[in-house]
Amino acid sequence: MTKEEIDIDLFRKLDLKVGKILEAEDVEKSSKLIKLRVSLGDREKTILSGIRKEYKSSDLMGKKIIIIDNLKPAMIMGLQSQGMLLAASDEEGNLSLLTVDKDIKEGSSIS
Repeated sequence: MTKEEIDIDLFRKLDLKVGKILEAEDVEKSSKLIKLRVSLGDREKTILSGIRKEYKSSDLMGKKIIIIDNLKPAMIMGLQSQGMLLAASDEEGNLSLLTVDKDIKEGSSIS
């Protein structure tokens, strides 16, 4: 399914960055959520993500992922999420985090 087309100006509003996962822990009382502490170089963010069925918290440390940095914070199960990580999923429900293929400094912009 193709979503509605957007213009380049709307896309440019997204602040996509490389983040490095420093900590990951399962969220109690949730079978889906993992709480991540992500470094953007000059600062850190907490991001909650529903990836627990595909990833173990212990396997996420050190991964460099792509996040939306300028998403408004949201309260999820009493915890604040300060961004969103990007992942791909297929028709069978398989999920794969979007990562970078070379070592690049966290906080680097995606364009």
